[in-house]
Formats: sequence, structure tokens, C-alpha cells
Amino acid sequence: RQTHYRLSPSTIPLLPLPSSAAQCDPPELVWRQSVGPAWSAFAVQAGAAVTQEQDGELETVVARDLRTGERRWTHRDSARHETSLGGVGPRATPTIDGNQVFAVGGTGLLNALDLSTGTLLWQRNIVIENGASVPHWGMSASPLVLGDLVVVTAGGPEGRSLVAYNRETGDRAWSSGDARAGYSSPTLARLAGVDQILTFNWGSVTGYRADTGALLWQHPWSEETQPVAQPLPLPGDRLLVSSGYGVGSALLQLAPSVDIAAVDVRVVWESPRLKAKFTNPVYHEGYVYGLDDGILVCLDPETGERRWKRGRYGHGQLILTEGVLLIQAEAGGIHLVLAHPDEHRELASHPALDDKTWNNPALAAPYLLVRNHREAACFRLAMAPPDKVAEAP
Repeated sequence: RQTHYRLSPSTIPLLPLPSSAAQCDPPELVWRQSVGPAWSAFAVQAGAAVTQEQDGELETVVARDLRTGERRWTHRDSARHETSLGGVGPRATPTIDGNQVFAVGGTGLLNALDLSTGTLLWQRNIVIENGASVPHWGMSASPLVLGDLVVVTAGGPEGRSLVAYNRETGDRAWSSGDARAGYSSPTLARLAGVDQILTFNWGSVTGYRADTGALLWQHPWSEETQPVAQPLPLPGDRLLVSSGYGVGSALLQLAPSVDIAAVDVRVVWESPRLKAKFTNPVYHEGYVYGLDDGILVCLDPETGERRWKRGRYGHGQLILTEGVLLIQAEAGGIHLVLAHPDEHRELASHPALDDKTWNNPALAAPYLLVRNHREAACFRLAMAPPDKVAEAP
């Protein structure tokens, strides 16, 4: 269910930071549409908002017009993933790069589509091809585009856990690792002087060389939990890893190894004070913010100690932009919270949706796209010039 964001600084809106929530202009509803069930979010490019939906026995990738919500095109596959607690439909958010869309369905279908028309360019079943099995909650990791490659978490054995395909042909370029797939997406980071792909798998967090896929390091993680939240790179070659179900967080220190083909890893601290079940924690000006079993916390990454814990948002999602946490609560509402270590200060809230919402929101200034398993909506956000942004307390 993880989202792979492709935001650039020029697309991030400047949200107003008043001293009083009453001064915030409410978001303007642009459109609202019924959608098929899924826990995917929207990816946005060239005026198209692309997501995945379930339509009966068909799994679909759908492109909507960003400004109207009307469908531009729909790609359909005969596939369906369903669990009693997790619901119906695909989990992963599509990744857009250039004029190509890459989407992983709930059962492991990887589609490469033309962004303008939805034409199928190629398709692979990453579960069958790599001898893997579908995790209980479905294939949930979004693809990572690296140059000419599309990298996916397949979760296969015998060197087929992380797999890279040629983005133009769909041919397999390389594969690596043996870990079973988790629900976190592969991400790119530079740590210990090496560009590497980070994955949070079943029972481990791992780093692979970005150029070859070679395994650099692997650190064990409890199997009594679900690996969902993205590992968070921090300054000083550190990595914060967190999961729910009572496990909590650990700060890992990475360093170059005497073996030039490897990276050394040691644990700096472990803490139960941030248990990120679904949400991806974020880092801002020396502090980490995330949902600890549904309650927002501010964590000091130097010590693992908590600065504060306030605000019940359930198992929702959050985005950091311009010093503000944009939180979509599990109940569907949108909340703006100041990212500051001294206090929890909610600036504004808006009832965007009114049902269980596990999907990530998507920000494409000035538009905010939200969805759940029933409906999607687009809001136009109020914006403020930089010189009008209020100072933090």
C-alpha cells in the first residue's frame, strides 16, 4: 500500500501557517468521483492523475483528468486480490516517469503503459516469473524507476527478491537477494558514500547497490510485525526503521566497510516510542514525525526519546511540505499540523472523506488528491507567498 512520490520542489505549495487555525482558508472542492475499491494513491503528471481500482473481477489502472476527474483511459486485467480484513483491490500506487506509467497489481502483474493513451507497452507477472508468493495483504510495493530500469520487490528466492526490468522492453536486467516481499516500496538513497536501493522485507531491512543490484548489507527485523513504513534516511548516514504491532523503531548507522563490496551496519538505539504501522515517518529540521499506533509523535532521532505525543489520527498517512504536516486521518479528514518539536499545534482540519482511508494523499500544487476504497476527491489548496508564512512558535 505504499506510495512512491515523485515530487519536485517546484510542485510543493506554500501552505499558510497562521497563529490561529481559524485564519486558514478552507480547501475548495474541485471534483468528487466514485472509484473502485483499492488502497492505491494517485500519481500525477502532465495533467493526469493515475491510480488503480478494482472493477469486479478486473483489476484496472485508471487515468483521470486532474482538473475534472473524468476518465482519460482505463487499462484492465483479469486479476483480483481480496482478504477479509484488508478488503478488495490493488494496493500499490503507480509510478510515472516521462510518458510511461508502471503499476504493480495486487497479485503481481507489472504493467508498463503509455501515459497519454493507456496503451500496454509490456507486462510481466513478477510473482510467477521469480518463484515468489503473494503476501497475505497483497503485492503492495510501487515500482522504482532508475534510468533505463524499473525496479520492483518480487520477493522470490535464490537471488530473485529485488528485480530490475528494462523499462522499454520489459526484459529482466538483474535480480538480487532472497528475502520475501514486505509491503514497503524500494527507494533510492545515498548512504555511506554509496547510491543504494533500500527495501523493507519480511524479516529484514536491506541495501543493494543501485547500479548493479549487488547486496551491500542486511539487518534482521522482527517477523512478529508487518514491514510497511518506508525506511527513513537521516543525516550522518543513518537510517530510521519502524513498524507497528508492538515492535517500534531502530536507528541504524551505516559506514563504509573494509570490504569495498559491503557496508557496515550497527544499531544506535531501539525505541518503542514510534510504532509506524501504516504511515511513513518524515524528518524536518532535526526531528522525526510519525503516527505511533495512530497518535502523532515528535521523536528526537539523536536519542530515540519522544518530544511529544498528541492528536489521534488513526492509521492514516502524512506528507511534509513547507514545515507543515498534511495528515489524512484514517477516518478520512485532512489535518494541517505544524512540524515543530515544542508542541503539537493543529492549524486546520477539513472533512475530505467520510470513510476508512488507508490511501496516501497526493500533492500536486495547488491540488490535493485524496481517495479511499469508495470515492476520490480533488481540492484546490489556499496558498501564501513565502514572506507571508508565519514564524513557528
